Amino acid sequence: MRILIVDDEPSVAEFFSRLAAVHGFTDIDTVSTAEEAVTQVLRERYDLITLDIRMPGASGLEIIAVLRNMNPHAVIAVISGHIPEQIPDEILSCLDTILAKPVPLEIFTQLLEGALQVSDTMTRIRDLGGTPIAMTN
Repeated sequence: MRILIVDDEPSVAEFFSRLAAVHGFTDIDTVSTAEEAVTQVLRERYDLITLDIRMPGASGLEIIAVLRNMNPHAVIAVISGHIPEQIPDEILSCLDTILAKPVPLEIFTQLLEGALQVSDTMTRIRDLGGTPIAMTN
């Protein structure tokens, strides 16, 4: 499973990265801005994307739809200490969960386990068979 952690606080990104590593995950990338996240998602397909809201430049909320379009099967989790009271429905529809910092260890672990299950399911579906058949009228 490939993980992208987007947080402008290096200590937070490192903490989440180490926690994922403790649970056996090794394909972990961290970036500190929304712009870097978009660039990274253009290069790689991710199974789990954790995303802070308040960062220098664009906010995490501004790029959620882009991340979802680029990684339609990824689990996208907003993890922030600054969660707005109102989040537009079009943004909510692009993410899977919102967690307030500080995130309890057991909750982050459940997020990792859930994303792994989704990733494994998508891999099994992709491995089912051959080339997709184009539908014609």
